[in-house]
Amino acid sequence: MRVDWLIPAGLAVTSALVYTLPAEAAQLRFWRFDQQRNQLVFNTDAPVQPRAQMVFNPTRVVIDLPGTTLGRPSQSQAVGGAIREVRSGQFDSQTARLVIELAPGYTLDPRAVEVRGVRSNEWVVQLPQPQQMGSGATGASGGNSVTGEYSTNGAMTFLSGVVTTADGFFMRTSGEIPTINLERRGQPGGERQIIIDLFDSSISPFLKAEALPNNRYSVNRWDITQDPQRNVTRVVMTLAPGSPDWEVTPTNIGTQTGIVLVPPSGVSISSIPDNPSQAGNPQIAVPPTTRPATPVPQPNLPPQPARPAIPPTVNNSRVRVAIDPGHGGRDPGAVGIGGLQEKNVVFPVSLRVAELLREAGVDVVMTRTSDVTLDLEPRTAIANNANATVFLSIHANAISMSRPDVNGVETYYYSATGQQLASIIHANVLPASGFGDRGVKQARFYVLRNTAMPAALLELGFVTGANDAPKLRDPAWQENISQAIARGLLQYLEPYRR
Repeated sequence: MRVDWLIPAGLAVTSALVYTLPAEAAQLRFWRFDQQRNQLVFNTDAPVQPRAQMVFNPTRVVIDLPGTTLGRPSQSQAVGGAIREVRSGQFDSQTARLVIELAPGYTLDPRAVEVRGVRSNEWVVQLPQPQQMGSGATGASGGNSVTGEYSTNGAMTFLSGVVTTADGFFMRTSGEIPTINLERRGQPGGERQIIIDLFDSSISPFLKAEALPNNRYSVNRWDITQDPQRNVTRVVMTLAPGSPDWEVTPTNIGTQTGIVLVPPSGVSISSIPDNPSQAGNPQIAVPPTTRPATPVPQPNLPPQPARPAIPPTVNNSRVRVAIDPGHGGRDPGAVGIGGLQEKNVVFPVSLRVAELLREAGVDVVMTRTSDVTLDLEPRTAIANNANATVFLSIHANAISMSRPDVNGVETYYYSATGQQLASIIHANVLPASGFGDRGVKQARFYVLRNTAMPAALLELGFVTGANDAPKLRDPAWQENISQAIARGLLQYLEPYRR
């Protein structure tokens, strides 16, 4: 059963320790930052569950220790290099806080921050190598470039990526809806440019040249520059003769802001060739995302017969799937007949789906890869930061133990772009499950509302259902359903994989 509650968790917590916070507050006994190992080590006099987050202006990793006091005055440790300092303090009466502040001009990938439990009262925060934000990078992928000094002062919009979609391109941003100025240069039949200036904006420090679309839809190259004095980000599209005069529209899709680029009315996207001079080169593009055009809804797709194998392997890196195994760690999810726990159903299924997708040549990112407690916000952040093409959260349902007659599969979506994904997955999973059909439904689940790509949430069946529960715990059934989920995802992704 999907429950939107908040459970403390770190950015990437790898400890599987399970315990309950003591009634008496714990005390932070010791901490130090090891500059050579790039890690923070700390311990307390009683078990704690750290919560980690990354915040900006200035960039810092914040580790909160609920139910903990300092037991000593606040301290700080000057580090040097990419790490400015580490300090401890009492955030509120019930929470001690450790802060790792980066030096100006540095950032790091929050997905690579690891909060690791050595024991229930001893923890290590392992940082990745900080990156100097300075002058961006120049990639070899089709000559794309990202240059200029990053500046966040006064920026209302952050450009985080340009991605290919089945309808054109989507310039993904965060913050306010972009305010833009558009200029077109060149003559039809020759090399032309579309210049898009984003005002009050900044380039995200994680935007890299090699992640820009590679010779797609006859766009020869992308050049992105930052003017920190005016807070203007300039995007220059250099068009080959076969590329149209793209329509450029700032928009927001749920919580996702950005700029949609689609062909003019009357021009089919299928008629726009990729750059022929680059045919056969490997695709090094960030996966596709959403755009505000209404997709072809397929709420009543006919059931697909179960097949023993998923489609054949393909060699491209244009798609990435985010798989979210529901619950985990201290949160078992729904508990049903015979003590069947939801997390023990969805986790092995999720791992197998990921394995099948990788075998088919699809990149996969998982929100968790072990039995750990994970908050809702990090789940969506992992998918968004990975620029995933689609997001699928896998759960098992429940109702009162007095209602074993309630059984069946149901699949949820929030946005119009998620409806088609949910419908296709549902149509593949339903016949393979052997369960009743509870339909494809719209819902406001947190992970559906806060992901920037088409997203669906699948309820495999009821752990409280007399028909569903025995099959949910059956490894053979889990293998069959994993293949059905993988087939559905690959079917949905087929337009991106050509």
